[in-house]
Amino acid sequence: MRDDLCRIGIIDIGSNSIRLVIYDTTPEGGYKIIKECKYSARLSEKITKEGRLEQKDMETIIPVLRQFKEICNAFEVETIRAGATAAIRNAANSSEIIAFLSEASTIPIEVISGHQEAYFGFLGVINAFNVEDGYVIDIGGGSTEITLFCGRRYQHNISFPFGAVNTNLMFGQGGNWNGEQIQKLETFVLGRLVEHDWLNATAGLPLFGLGGTVRSLGKLDQKTRAYSLPNSHGYTMTSETIEHFMNTLPSMPYDKRKDLDGLSKSRADIIVSGLIIFHTVYQYIGASQAVISGEGLREGMLHDLLKPEQPVRDSALEYSLNTIIRFDIRTSKRYLDHINKLALSLFDAFKDEENKAEHEMLIYVSIMLHRTGSNINYYQSKRHTLYWLMNSPIRGLTHRQLILCAMIASYSTKSRKQKLSQMYKDILLPSDEEWIHKLGSLVQLSIALDSTEIGIVSGLKANLHGNTLNLDLEGASELLIGLEDIENALKAFKNAWAVKVKLDFPSNV
Repeated sequence: MRDDLCRIGIIDIGSNSIRLVIYDTTPEGGYKIIKECKYSARLSEKITKEGRLEQKDMETIIPVLRQFKEICNAFEVETIRAGATAAIRNAANSSEIIAFLSEASTIPIEVISGHQEAYFGFLGVINAFNVEDGYVIDIGGGSTEITLFCGRRYQHNISFPFGAVNTNLMFGQGGNWNGEQIQKLETFVLGRLVEHDWLNATAGLPLFGLGGTVRSLGKLDQKTRAYSLPNSHGYTMTSETIEHFMNTLPSMPYDKRKDLDGLSKSRADIIVSGLIIFHTVYQYIGASQAVISGEGLREGMLHDLLKPEQPVRDSALEYSLNTIIRFDIRTSKRYLDHINKLALSLFDAFKDEENKAEHEMLIYVSIMLHRTGSNINYYQSKRHTLYWLMNSPIRGLTHRQLILCAMIASYSTKSRKQKLSQMYKDILLPSDEEWIHKLGSLVQLSIALDSTEIGIVSGLKANLHGNTLNLDLEGASELLIGLEDIENALKAFKNAWAVKVKLDFPSNV
């Protein structure tokens, strides 16, 4: 491990499962997951009628926590942060259980309050999406947290002591449901929502979902649609999709539901109770759509640990790119910024005003990450860059934008005769095919102009007259190396933009 990295383990003792995630972190607060372990404990089912968690039941998770600590030791973790949520938090003997678990496992464990849990979930979401306003819902096994944020800042949150596991026990019958049971749970949830005026005061916002219920619904929807990019994070479900699930899943027998493609058997019984909670909240707040977040409580705990004074990033995308560059790109940021400057000077000549902001963003991301594939194989870097970006941890992009960046960053001179958008036509717009070629060839030309990476081309002036682009390159040295790269890139560029190019480099005259 590099000397400037710190390895941190986050343990989440939830109502349904217990997880350990190990992160490598940078001094700037960036992080990368290097290990994750999970144990299904369902602590919510162990709560007695008196609201207690008995020590004999808690003894079963001591070996799990001890093994987690052994794993942390093996991975040379420097700091462990362990938090217990609803099942233990709401137990009548909570402090007794925490003391017992901490001593027996030799891991200091903190109780995460309901408001803390909602806040940490918000931190996970807000640093993973470039969004200004919205709601966050985290449906766990024993609690449900809802947060409202505006202008990327927390406004309100509430934690309810009901989740997918304990409401399944209260209202379900071993995973089987009838109309009366569904209505009882809906009424129960509504009865708690109406106590908080802010929950339905801002209709039309997206609802960002955390937890296994929402992730499972997303996977089911992706399987049904044969979705071409099976990434959970950032996947969007419409109101119609959520209504479809409400009309089909609760009435489906448990034995049939557990065989659904995309739904784990361990969640087949509690998916209905979680869905009813989710649907009831979705309707009550008047949400516009549901967006799945792959980052939540654990990442929020990490953000709070790393940057407690300023845990919310102004831009999830910029934060994500800086982290990826720090971990995975063996190229200086100064060089990447220089190529981006050349690309934007070239792009400005075409006066694309309608989608300028998005196109400039696509150019920027593609340039920042175009070297990722060379970590695997320099000579096949474009192919590896395409795969890496399609499966990357880039935050702040929609699925469509992620695909576009992957195709633009990996664009080659051979791409100009290919139909690139066919595989992802369910996600991309019809107009995206043309822009992949335009922006891809523009990015590749900009890279070719400084293929030596020593800044021989220090700048450029581009002026479009009719269908002729006058391209004046600036630099103090003679351009000797990389001329063939420029010529090849120009062929694809001229074809994509339907222009003639007059290239002038003073030192070569």
